[in-house]
Amino acid sequence: MEVPMWYGLRTSPEADPDFVHSVTELLESTLRNLILATGGVYLIWHLVATVTWPERLGWSAWLITPVIILVCVLSLRLLPKHILVAQVVWQTGLAAAITLAVYVFQRQEIAFFYALLPLMAVVTMGWPGGLLAEGLVIALVWWLSHGSATQPLITTYSLGIIAGGVITGLLGWATAHTLLTAIRWHLFSFAQAEKNMEEARQHRAQLARVLKDLDQAYYRLERVNAALIAAWKAADEAERFKAEFVTNVSHELRTPLNLIVGFSEMMMTAPESYGDVQLPGPYRSDLNAIYHSARHLLALVDDVLDLARIEAGKIALARDEVDLASLVAEATGMVRDYIAAKGLELRVHVPEDLPTLWIDRLRIRQVLLNLLVNAARFTEHGWISLDVSRQGDEVVVRVTDTGRGIPEQDLPKVFEEFRSTDEPLSTWHSGTGLGLPISKKFVELHRGRMGVESTYLQGTTFWFTLPCTPALMPEQKVSHLDHPQPAVRLGASERIIVVVHDDPHTASLLQRYLDGYRVVGVTDVEEGVALAKDIKALALMTDAEKPPPALSGDALIVHCPLPSGRRAAIALGADDFLVKPVSRQELWAAIDRLGRPVRRVLIADDDPEVVRLFRRMLCIRIPVQDCLEAYNGEEALRLVRMEKPDLVLLDLIMPEVGGQSVLEQMAADPDLADIPVIIVSAKGDSHASMQLPGPIQIFRPKGFQLGEIVRALEALFNALAPGWRPPDSTEPGLAKASAASPVSPDMPQPPASVPVEAH
Repeated sequence: MEVPMWYGLRTSPEADPDFVHSVTELLESTLRNLILATGGVYLIWHLVATVTWPERLGWSAWLITPVIILVCVLSLRLLPKHILVAQVVWQTGLAAAITLAVYVFQRQEIAFFYALLPLMAVVTMGWPGGLLAEGLVIALVWWLSHGSATQPLITTYSLGIIAGGVITGLLGWATAHTLLTAIRWHLFSFAQAEKNMEEARQHRAQLARVLKDLDQAYYRLERVNAALIAAWKAADEAERFKAEFVTNVSHELRTPLNLIVGFSEMMMTAPESYGDVQLPGPYRSDLNAIYHSARHLLALVDDVLDLARIEAGKIALARDEVDLASLVAEATGMVRDYIAAKGLELRVHVPEDLPTLWIDRLRIRQVLLNLLVNAARFTEHGWISLDVSRQGDEVVVRVTDTGRGIPEQDLPKVFEEFRSTDEPLSTWHSGTGLGLPISKKFVELHRGRMGVESTYLQGTTFWFTLPCTPALMPEQKVSHLDHPQPAVRLGASERIIVVVHDDPHTASLLQRYLDGYRVVGVTDVEEGVALAKDIKALALMTDAEKPPPALSGDALIVHCPLPSGRRAAIALGADDFLVKPVSRQELWAAIDRLGRPVRRVLIADDDPEVVRLFRRMLCIRIPVQDCLEAYNGEEALRLVRMEKPDLVLLDLIMPEVGGQSVLEQMAADPDLADIPVIIVSAKGDSHASMQLPGPIQIFRPKGFQLGEIVRALEALFNALAPGWRPPDSTEPGLAKASAASPVSPDMPQPPASVPVEAH
């Protein structure tokens, strides 16, 4: 409860809540001390009086004491919560006790204690309380002067008591005013000190916040750097796991494909290896379908492995000028019998005026096969149609079926990888595998679009578009020094690169990763030079193992180390490297490259069927009894030491002792070091991921301009130099650029960049 203090304090607009609170606490403490002091003084007097004058004052004092005690106790109880009531009770109780003492002791001098009431009232209640107390004193004096219970109060006493009350009231007001002034000055000084302290605290808080922000920024930088290091290590670990995955998948898929392709090829092209036993005509037709399907499956294996290769960062396209009508006929011919066997009608409509498209034949054929096979698999009755039309600068291909359709809620998930739906009838549509997502990716790589339209339980239409205009080269930054470049492909109608290498797989490998170029492979340098001149090739590439050729004109000569099976074989300590599946021609060509007679061969492979296939491929040249067989590395080493064969066909992945260990032990044994070894393995990417030593040299007969050199150096540094690549929003391929690894003292340093010479 708020105490009614001095009138000025309550009505002044300058009254501060803190000041009022402080004064209230001071008054409460003062009143408590007065009550305790008054009660204590009275009890001491009571003790002295009852002991010293027991007959005269003993019984009279006991009449006053309960009143004093009751007033003190009641006032103290009311003081914490009701200070104003406690003050009223205290003043009234004291007045009553004094009045009772006057009547009990019949001593008018006791009435002079009335003069103390205004003093205590002013001190504890302010001057309004002093006026009320003085009024009470005047009323009591008047009552005692005219009362009948005692002798009337002497006039002199009455005036003295009233005057004493006024004097004590004035003294109390002066004391309280001085005290309040001191309190106000103290609070003002305290407020100023608090204000100054708050300002200092704010400045200190600002400094602390700045320091904290700096600490947090430094901590975030440390965390970001640690995260970058962890991400770099995780990426390196993922790359290692991905390489292991590619190796294992390659081996597991290529080995059975090697058997399918090899045996079917031998049965069709080399019947003499079966004792001239001829196959019936229907068998040959089915076998031919098996052979071509296996070759197609092998191409798809390469595509899946491309998806798993982190180093490439994209799926390579081998673009070529393709007649879409012939491609549609080829794809429909592969599935026509399957569709007819289900009692479905296949409708094909291809206009005759379609332009030639610059596309990857294999991958677009895969898209068509995916859509046709899926439509046939989930269509129970009705028909399947494949319609091709031209709309503006695009060719639109639509595959429509009358099958089960796709629920509406599953349509957004159709092209998501590894996503399934709640509807079991539309499993293939929902993208539980990779067929549709990969198909869409292939179409988008051709700058096309792919979509789906479906009505549940009525049918589905998948469509995709292919641009009619040829794909241009990837966008490049153009400086003010550049000369206008033609928008068409150089050399008649396409950008052609001639690769001179004795390994035909080298040109195929480069074709997979050089998007927008046609790579032509030849084995002779003179033939390559002549071909480059005839077809106006953009560049002629030669291997660093041979001297660079001379070429006139504007064509570039790129002399650099090229990946090949023979280079990988030499790095492993062998003479040649063949990747499964291996055809009979490839095997014989590798044997002929050895340049030495081969009469006895050791075939080392953990798969007995693969051994049997190679034995059948060799039986035309080498008798069966001279084809030794080993099914693990330990057995191969034993037979090599015992039989000393003229050639070893060695698989790298074998139980117990692997092919690499066999090569190492043969190289360490002088008696076995000269035996040639041809590696036949399903690890098809070994030579593609190996480090190739040697310089990269670029020649051009007419020389180079400064702008061309600068752009070539910039492209070279971005491709080979370690460190962070600066962002450039003008490059469309920035989103696909690989992030460089952060610098860390515990990381292995990247290899130095390959030296380049420009002439």
